Parts: sequence; structure tokens; C-alpha cells
Amino acid sequence: MTCESCGAEVAGVEPVHRKYVTVAAADREPAERVLAEVENWCFACLTLYPHEPA
Repeated sequence: MTCESCGAEVAGVEPVHRKYVTVAAADREPAERVLAEVENWCFACLTLYPHEPA
């Protein structure tokens, strides 16, 4: 199977919704945006990047 985040060939992947997170800055508030599309991610990407289970 191929991870749709990093492209690695792995034994298993999990379905997730990608989440974009921005931190607070002088000119904006922190924000989160969750995509509706379902992607299949490997264990490494699940531990490193923001997401929500699909």
C-alpha cells in the first residue's frame, strides 16, 4: 500500500482527513481547517502530522 501523504510503500495505512493548522500571529488568530477528502496515511505520518480519523 502507498501512503498518500509521504508516498512510502508500507504494509498498512489508515483513512484520515488532513488538517491544516495555523498558529497565532500579530495579524491573525490561530485556525484549523479539516479537508473533507479521505486520504490513506502510514503510521509515521499519523504520528507527525495533524489529522482527524475518517
